[in-house]
Amino acid sequence: MKLHDGATNAVTGRQKSLVAFMPPPLESPFRIARISTRPAVGGAAAHVALLVKHFQAPDYPTLFLSGCPERGEGDFYDLRAPTERRPTIIRSLRREPDLGRDARALRTLVRHFRSFKPHLVDTHLSKAGILGRLAARLTRVPVVMHTFHVNIFEGYNWDSPQRSLYLKLERACARWTDRLICLSDDLGEELLGLGIGQASQWQTIRLGLELDNFEGTAQQHHIDREQLRRELGLPTNTPVVGVVARLAPVKGLKFLLDAAPQILSGVPDAHFVIAGDGPSRQRLEEQARQMKLANRVHFLGMRADVAALYRAFDCLTLPSLQEGTPISLIEALAAQAPIVASDVGGVSMLVQHERTGLLVPARNSGALARSVVRVLKSPDEARRLGETGHQQMRHEWSATRLVEDHRALYARLWQESQANPIRSSAQVA
Repeated sequence: MKLHDGATNAVTGRQKSLVAFMPPPLESPFRIARISTRPAVGGAAAHVALLVKHFQAPDYPTLFLSGCPERGEGDFYDLRAPTERRPTIIRSLRREPDLGRDARALRTLVRHFRSFKPHLVDTHLSKAGILGRLAARLTRVPVVMHTFHVNIFEGYNWDSPQRSLYLKLERACARWTDRLICLSDDLGEELLGLGIGQASQWQTIRLGLELDNFEGTAQQHHIDREQLRRELGLPTNTPVVGVVARLAPVKGLKFLLDAAPQILSGVPDAHFVIAGDGPSRQRLEEQARQMKLANRVHFLGMRADVAALYRAFDCLTLPSLQEGTPISLIEALAAQAPIVASDVGGVSMLVQHERTGLLVPARNSGALARSVVRVLKSPDEARRLGETGHQQMRHEWSATRLVEDHRALYARLWQESQANPIRSSAQVA
């Protein structure tokens, strides 16, 4: 695979320093159109919000467009970023396929692009990626990039025709894309293996976040622990296993509930706290009732105080079936929460087994239970995992590094577009 300066090669994992790369000059101002399918609470919305925050006028005027959150999903900007710039909503931009609605969304995107005249279109999530890149092609935008936050073709409840359709669309759209961004090398390899794009198009840019709010003093950890247990009516020394996630099948939470009896056998006074909402909530609540766990499993719904929750947990679990780079694990590392997570997608890039957390096979409730019990019964080991993970997070997952990676990428893509006579002729006025 061709290696692009300032980013990691998605196949070899090699990396060149951004410091050594002096970006060529950009057009000034450099107009960016940034489009996402929906601003649901999660890693993709946090990623996009951070880019919008750090790339603004006068140097980077930005057109920021998005669809709406789906039913049961919290709005990221309401819950996690109430003071940040919100997207202009395109109500016809929805995740589920609908030919008439998708055509309306495409026309709206084309109209926005013709008015704004972006130098670069940056799309996130599949539907926005498909329609946004098609609109960019129709309006002859000079530079187009798309970010894959997760491998949507594994671990999701696709029917076969729909999966086949989206795979064909992703392969087609890749031909109109200057750079395909993945959040981990493994993710890039998986998608390249599905025939999406050419090796030279792929580039890994790891997620970065602003995490100061998730760190806390020893006193703050103590206060948050007591407050959560008081809210739930539990003794202050109650062991709490926590989850912060969208409640969807791909998050594998049924396997955590399946593991609960074995966990309670090892730690009889443990409780489970699930923060989040989504299409699986009713099914999970029913599973807890049928397993006679209703008094042990606490569904909190969407919460704005997730930083305090991480600090209150004795163990943070993420039993996902598929992941990109899960934001909850980065946040948990910042809060020094001991982690037990499925070894899927980009999780192993965040959690080093036995060093910064414990990894278990997906769909394996027994292994999940054994690792959770180990963390709960070994406070010294849990503390070591949390502290080591926190040190790694501060070094590798900063917002500053993410912004500089993108700044260098924009400069390189613009330089490449201007060196190509065909692409250069599409330069916006």
